Amino acid sequence: MCNFSDKIIEQTIEYMMDFLEQPHPVFGGLPVCPYTRKARLSNKILYKVDDFYMNSSLNFDSNFIQTIQEFSQSQKYEVLLVLHPEPQAMTPEQTQEFVKGLNSIISAWGLIAFGGHPDESFNIQGVYTRRLPYINLTVQAEDLLTKASDTLLQTKYYHNWTPENLKDVGFPRQGAGL
Repeated sequence: MCNFSDKIIEQTIEYMMDFLEQPHPVFGGLPVCPYTRKARLSNKILYKVDDFYMNSSLNFDSNFIQTIQEFSQSQKYEVLLVLHPEPQAMTPEQTQEFVKGLNSIISAWGLIAFGGHPDESFNIQGVYTRRLPYINLTVQAEDLLTKASDTLLQTKYYHNWTPENLKDVGFPRQGAGL
């Protein structure tokens, strides 16, 4: 019998397969998230369901931060995807504030986080790329993410992104050919 967390993860994987992994003309014919399929199929994504909150979850001794520390020491996973079981527990703005606070902690570990929300306004020409069914945080090693985004610079993936879209994901970076 599936528990509630399993259903949340299952719905998220379906969203990934049905949307994020599908090629789209706005992204130069590449998938919305070009690396999701490979990471999913090679079991490089660690899925966690956690009801994280601004005031308590960013404490160094919280279970949330301990989960991220364990992920950072793991050799098995490349991506930590944390899903909040309550899709409206935070607003999109609160989610982004949470991500800022989280990044101020985990950047010293060489990690970077980005978030999404079912009502997130970020979009590329009307394609809403961060609207998973649940509030979510993706945590990755910053060097792997940088390498992946630099590889995409050699394609047409970013051709339809506005300067504001690019700024939102950390471009321009020194040495990144934009």
